[in-house]
Amino acid sequence: MISEQSIKKLLEENSDFNEYFFVSVHVSNDNVITIKADTDKGITIDECGEISNKLEALLNRDQEDFELEVSSPGLTEPFKILRQYQKNIGKQVDVLMIDGEKLQGTISKVETETVTIKVTKTEKINGKRTKVETDNTISYADIKSTKLKLTFK
Repeated sequence: MISEQSIKKLLEENSDFNEYFFVSVHVSNDNVITIKADTDKGITIDECGEISNKLEALLNRDQEDFELEVSSPGLTEPFKILRQYQKNIGKQVDVLMIDGEKLQGTISKVETETVTIKVTKTEKINGKRTKVETDNTISYADIKSTKLKLTFK
């Protein structure tokens, strides 16, 4: 059986895949390999096909049969890796904390252990409604999910 570790190793060690980052790699019991890939500028269908073709050439179908699916992580799926936070600096996100608290704001800073979300709230100050921005630095361990906020203009 093909292992997730062997697929991850092929993706990490082959220079053909350097421009991509891989959000997830999963191999089912019946050898269906599912890969979610992205780039800092987004990924096209053609690039997913290119990854699939190059990876398939590295695997041996005579040794083991498999099915290979390569796609983008999608706009509505929660972030899974640090690189997704980095890619989306300056963009609005919805964050659900483990304790149930919800935050909506803009990613302003990404570090190894924390992310900073700039939240804008309207507060009444001296009888006037004023927008107040606060930076919330959050440990990834305290986040249940983070999703890109989709806005249509």
